[in-house]
Amino acid sequence: MFLQTHFTFCPKCGGRKILPLRENGIQCPDCGYVYFHNCASAVSALIETPQGIVLIQRQLAPKRGYFDLPGGFVDYGESLEEALAREVREELNVEIANLRYLGSFPNVYTFKKVTYFTTDAFFTCSAVSLHTMKPKEEVSRIIIRKPRRIDLKRIAFDSTQNAIRKYRAAGKKAR
Repeated sequence: MFLQTHFTFCPKCGGRKILPLRENGIQCPDCGYVYFHNCASAVSALIETPQGIVLIQRQLAPKRGYFDLPGGFVDYGESLEEALAREVREELNVEIANLRYLGSFPNVYTFKKVTYFTTDAFFTCSAVSLHTMKPKEEVSRIIIRKPRRIDLKRIAFDSTQNAIRKYRAAGKKAR
């Protein structure tokens, strides 16, 4: 069994003899199929407001009930910036502007027994308007906090905790 995906059969031919290939792959000796479980890209926004940065409370697993930054996985054919704008729109009903790259951090995201290794890119930005902001399907509530007042133990993912630490250390506005 391939531990990250729990594959027990070859995804191509259904063969039962899948073998490990390096640390992130499998190969099937029956049909020759090779699969690499490569890193996925994700994005998150530190939306700056005069009151602080926007945080969401997660409505869904993983880490339901924990706080996070708006964002998500990058779809095929999308740039990081396009994915970020789409995710913020989907989660908060907000358009963003003035994107500035903050940094990236590795993360581990386990969902329905599949472990995804991600590289999460973080951007600071502003909202075109907060008047349209409302929690959408994946979000149970929205809060705005000064970065120094965010309890990192309540933040869902290590990568997001690291991004907030970097943001604090950089002395960004909205303190």
